[in-house]
Amino acid sequence: MAVRRLLFFAAAMVILSILVFLVLRVLPGDQASLIAGLNSTPEQVAQLRRQLGLDRSYASQYFSWLQAVFRGDLGTSLLTGQSVAGQAAQRSQVTFPLICISLVLSALIGIPLGVSSVAARRPAVQNIYRIAAIGAAAIPALWLGLLLIMLFGRGTGIIGVLPVSGFPDDGWASPLEAVRSLILPAASVSVITGASVMRYTRSGLLDVARTDYISMSMAAGMTRREALWKTGLRLVVPQLASVFGITFAGMVTGVLVVEQLFALPGLSGMLMRDIQNRDLLAAQSEILLLSALFFAAGLVVDIMCIITDPRLDSAGPDAGTDGAGR
Repeated sequence: MAVRRLLFFAAAMVILSILVFLVLRVLPGDQASLIAGLNSTPEQVAQLRRQLGLDRSYASQYFSWLQAVFRGDLGTSLLTGQSVAGQAAQRSQVTFPLICISLVLSALIGIPLGVSSVAARRPAVQNIYRIAAIGAAAIPALWLGLLLIMLFGRGTGIIGVLPVSGFPDDGWASPLEAVRSLILPAASVSVITGASVMRYTRSGLLDVARTDYISMSMAAGMTRREALWKTGLRLVVPQLASVFGITFAGMVTGVLVVEQLFALPGLSGMLMRDIQNRDLLAAQSEILLLSALFFAAGLVVDIMCIITDPRLDSAGPDAGTDGAGR
């Protein structure tokens, strides 16, 4: 079954690479004309097109790029002359820590609130939790980021304690400043994803609460809240693992908007710059890399679900997908 999932992953990546390649070619503007400049002659533009290989057929350009990707070569930026892989690795030092911090904050927000919503006895309190989760999940990350800047932004906020833009020039050589610069962006994302984690946690615990496991735990001397924390959460680990895997995959693209708002030198700035400047080779490699991470996260989730619940392996790929909460 794992082999089948790997084949699906490979097929999805090939199809996606074709779509990315073709969509970028549909965008208006000519790459050679942009690089050559406004004062270039048609002959100079034509010569540059030959040098860049843009005069070849789309099929030839695509297979040349795909072969390079299989060798681990994402190409060289036509505008900066730097390796795309090197630039992506450098900017990933901002994007992926941001994703990890957001996931941790999402767990700290969503899991306790999910347990509390199930442990609450009064229907009015349960409704408050439910409405709060729906409302928080509907907040746009951009609007929430602006609100956090107004509240906690250094120099602009009411409680100016955190930086609102940029990243330390020496990067993670100054770990405290690096983490401080990521707190507000991470909070902008984690409040929204934390609401989703809360809803999934609540849904899973409600199913467990109807079984005898919670009753037996309470008969052993636990309170209902203790039974939910110690017994219920352990039983919904496979579902929560799927939720966090899907959340990570969504954050690969979801944090790109937040990076733009807080002027972080992450993958989003690199991608937007290359698309605007028609650096097609760099842009298509970056989109393919982000998409590969997205699909890889889903693949890991499926495998984790099979490990934690072997019944999914014998039930087929559709059951595995349902077990992941998708």
